[in-house]
Amino acid sequence: MAGNDIKQNLRKLDFPYCAREALCRIEILCGRPGKQMDLQLDLISEFVFGEIERRKRRNMTIAIQELQLIEVLSDFFQSPGGSPAVRNAVFLSLFPADSPRNKILGNLVSLAIATQNKAVLNATGIWMQQLGSTSTQSVGLARHVLNDYFVLTPKSIDKLKQLPVLAPHFTANLLTAIGEVYEEKDPPTELLRLVGEWIDENPSLLLTPLMDNPALPTGGIPMTPITPIAGLFRWCILCPLRLKNTENCKEQQKLYSKIQQLLMDSVLRLKNSGNNKHAISAQHFAATIRALSSNLGSHSTTSLTSRDLGMERLAQAVSAAMSANCIYGNKPIGVSTFFNRMDSTDIREQSFLIR
Repeated sequence: MAGNDIKQNLRKLDFPYCAREALCRIEILCGRPGKQMDLQLDLISEFVFGEIERRKRRNMTIAIQELQLIEVLSDFFQSPGGSPAVRNAVFLSLFPADSPRNKILGNLVSLAIATQNKAVLNATGIWMQQLGSTSTQSVGLARHVLNDYFVLTPKSIDKLKQLPVLAPHFTANLLTAIGEVYEEKDPPTELLRLVGEWIDENPSLLLTPLMDNPALPTGGIPMTPITPIAGLFRWCILCPLRLKNTENCKEQQKLYSKIQQLLMDSVLRLKNSGNNKHAISAQHFAATIRALSSNLGSHSTTSLTSRDLGMERLAQAVSAAMSANCIYGNKPIGVSTFFNRMDSTDIREQSFLIR
């Protein structure tokens, strides 16, 4: 059927039925050799999101439209049949990097977590990897999820506890993005506790991006995965310089120590693994080294114990990573010297008593 005929038929349908039918048409187009990308984008814009003027005149509020659309999207990705690779291609087309549809995506993912919609979460995990799990878009999505579950509905946190088993690839990419959300400040205690439980109960979670190959259509190029390891090491390394001496601080210190030890265990397991080449980006680590150096220079009142703990954790992290040969990428000038000094034999000389 010609593109104009498809559009004319869809224009006879009211929303949300036109959106549901358009998604089916887009799925068919994605599975064909030519794909007709322009037609796909037209169908998405006009019939799914109503961004073209003729489809904006809907006799309902915007909030109701969004709710109906999210329900349609949830049902579509969860429906039986269909190729995972093609459905992932549809998802990537629905939410491109420069899309203004972030709010709808955030609400879709939050609903998928609440309803355990594995198909949507799997597609979102691949979307995060393809855009980069430290990208502005992925970090924005992580902020949305954290706000929904830690601010708006804190009693629903139990839904997050099940994520590593339900959708490990999504959870690992989400965890990488969460690491960036709290790049310059400490995460709340409840989130620290959740992250510790995720890693403790699912030891392979941190390495999942290295082991899972995303289902992409023929010709699709999987982007290099980014593990959560470097971002979480940064939390543990910088936290001694930020924490105040309060009762809550003592609990946070214990949680950071637990996470540091779990990170070390995961990195050391990479020593005999063939999946270790892209575990930690040198640039990612370098950012932590620069942040620690800056903090040490600007916090003149920081106790010597706190400074030593931050430096000790950094040394442990880099030494373990060097031993496992899992750092990749170019080391910035100035940071290279630090890496070069961390001989792999250091890892045997340290007791790794994580404080």
